[in-house]
Amino acid sequence: MPVPGTDPAGRDVRLTRWGRRLAGVVVILLWATWAGLSLVGGFQMVDHSQAVEDLSSGRMTSYALVEDRPGGGSSTTGWWRQQKLAPGSVEALQTGTTSVVYTVAGGRPRLVVPGHVIPGVNSWGSWTEAEVTWIEEDLVTSGLPSTVASVAPGRILQAHGVLGLVLAVSMLVRVVFGAAPVHGTRWFWFWLIGLPAGLGVLAYAIWEEGGWRDRRAPRPQQRSSGGYGFAILLLGSFVLTAGSQLLTWLLGVTVIPL
Repeated sequence: MPVPGTDPAGRDVRLTRWGRRLAGVVVILLWATWAGLSLVGGFQMVDHSQAVEDLSSGRMTSYALVEDRPGGGSSTTGWWRQQKLAPGSVEALQTGTTSVVYTVAGGRPRLVVPGHVIPGVNSWGSWTEAEVTWIEEDLVTSGLPSTVASVAPGRILQAHGVLGLVLAVSMLVRVVFGAAPVHGTRWFWFWLIGLPAGLGVLAYAIWEEGGWRDRRAPRPQQRSSGGYGFAILLLGSFVLTAGSQLLTWLLGVTVIPL
C-alpha cells in the first residue's frame, strides 16, 4: 500500500515541472549575459574631432579602415552571428563606403563619424575633404597597428558569439526533439528563433520552460500555429527594429551593440 503523498507519477510530474523551470532560468541568465556582453563590447561612436584628439594625445592604440561600419545593417545573418568587418581602403574614403574604427587604452572600441554629424546609432554622413586628408596624412602614417583584428573586442566578441550560437542551437534542439510545446506548435517556436536580439529564445524560456501561464494554456489543437509564428517573425522584426532605432534616437544612444 503506497504511503500518502509519495505517488510516483505525481513525483515525476513535479520533478519534470521543476526541471523545466530550472532550464528556463538557466536560459534567461545566459540570454542576459549575452545581452550584457553585446553592450559592454559595443562600439562607441565619436566625432572626428575626438579621434584627432585621441591620436594627438597618444591615447589611440590601434585603428582600422573597414568597408561597412559596425551595425551598418548590410548583414542579413541572424542575431546569433557576429558581423564580420572587412578591411576598407583609403581610396574608398571619397565615396563614403569606408569607415574608421580605433581603440584607446582602457576603453571600448570607437567608431568615427564625420564632424558635421551628431554621433548617434542611426546617424551617418560623408567625409569632408579635410577629414579625408587627416585620415590619409595623419592616421594612416601614424605607425599604429592597423588591422581589423587589432580593433575587435577580443574575448568579449568571442564569448558573445559563442553564447549566441549556444542559445540559438539549444532552442532549436529543444523545439525539434524536446517535449511538445504547450503554448505553440513546434513550427511556431521554430520561426520565433529568428526574432531580433534573441527575444524568441527568451519567450520560449519564459512560456514553455518557465511554465508562465500554464494554467491558461490552450488545447493542443488550438496552440499557435507555424503560420502565426512566421507572421510574428516578420511583423515583430520590423516593429522591434523600428522601435529600437526610435528609442536610441530619443535617448541619444551612441553605443552600437555587438
